[in-house]
Amino acid sequence: MADRAEPLLDHILQAGICSMEDIEGSSKLLRTFEDPVRSGEIRTAEKKMKALSDATRLRIFLLILRGEKCVCEIEYLFKMPQSTVSRNLGILENSGLIRKRKNGKWTYYSINDSNFGDFIKKTCGVE
Repeated sequence: MADRAEPLLDHILQAGICSMEDIEGSSKLLRTFEDPVRSGEIRTAEKKMKALSDATRLRIFLLILRGEKCVCEIEYLFKMPQSTVSRNLGILENSGLIRKRKNGKWTYYSINDSNFGDFIKKTCGVE
């Protein structure tokens, strides 16, 4: 990879694709991602995005964005067995997107990260 880097940089600069200033700025930005704190933030964002990469989980998340939901309500609305709903809710919870609350024998889920929720609503065009 290093052998290819310099000729590639020369090509990029000669072709006018971007300037050396652009390359240096991007390189500096990439180095900030290597910081342990930033690296952790990136892993957290990746985990959340992976959790929402499944269409069913995304729809469940969008539903919960509208307000706290009981597992039984999600089962009914999605016409899925409780085990499937619970597995998907577990993935969303483990990613940090939602949290659960027990009330007797009932389990309720609500949004844990409203900022990420707002981002997803905007991305999906949901009000």
